[in-house]
Amino acid sequence: MGHQIKEARALVVLLAFIASTGIAAAQENEINSSLTEIEQFVATTLGQIGVIVFLIGAAAWFVSRKNASRAQWGWRGMWGGAGMIILSVSYNVFVTLFEDLAPGLLLPWIPL
Repeated sequence: MGHQIKEARALVVLLAFIASTGIAAAQENEINSSLTEIEQFVATTLGQIGVIVFLIGAAAWFVSRKNASRAQWGWRGMWGGAGMIILSVSYNVFVTLFEDLAPGLLLPWIPL
C-alpha cells in the first residue's frame, strides 16, 4: 500500500511539473510577443519622429535668411532628426541580434 502511495505522489509531482513547464512556456511566448510589439512601436515611432524633426529643421534652416538663431536651430533639428533615424535603424539591428542570441542563453531547458 505504501508503495502505491509513493508511485501516486511521484505521478502527481511529474504531472504538476509538466503542466507548470507548459504554462511557463506559454507565458514566455506571450511575453515575447508583447515585447516584440513594444520594440517595433518604439523603433517605428523613433524613426517617424526623426523624419519629422529632420524636415522641420531643414525647413527652418532653408528659410532662415539672415536670422542666425533660426538657422542654428534648423541645423540642430536636421542633425537631431538624422540621429534619431540612425538610432531607430541601429535599435532594430541591436534588438534583432539579441533576440537571436537570448533564447539559448536564458532558458535552455524550455524548447522554443
